[in-house]
Amino acid sequence: MNEILLESCDFDVTDQKAAFQIIAGIVASKMFVSKKTVLKSLSTREKIANTALVKGIAIPHVILESDFTPWLLILKSQSLIADWDCLDNSKVNTLICLIVPRIIKKFNKSFKEIIQIINKLADENVISEINKAESATEIVQILKR
Repeated sequence: MNEILLESCDFDVTDQKAAFQIIAGIVASKMFVSKKTVLKSLSTREKIANTALVKGIAIPHVILESDFTPWLLILKSQSLIADWDCLDNSKVNTLICLIVPRIIKKFNKSFKEIIQIINKLADENVISEINKAESATEIVQILKR
């Protein structure tokens, strides 16, 4: 894995709106955009399709207009997010949030690395390890392998 930016954050929320507020705060401060812009992007993407996958994992997206290197924000909630259902009816507690520019250059190395990380979520062993992880930092280590 190259120098892809993988940030981590542990939190404790029980609803999607609160989770999105935490994501918005982190992304807004790092990307110098308003929380409102980040929240709008999260909710717009979520309305297109639920970003929850299976076994408590969701991949919310933040798509911003500016040009920057794509990165991932890994969040682990100590509680299940009661109003966010996965395809297998489990509740979300792990978020792998994509932060990407609206226009990504075809040969963007960071984006290719992000796709490699996301593809790891198709591996049942990786999912199992993520579910056993007690913190977002541990999840980052799993995804960096």
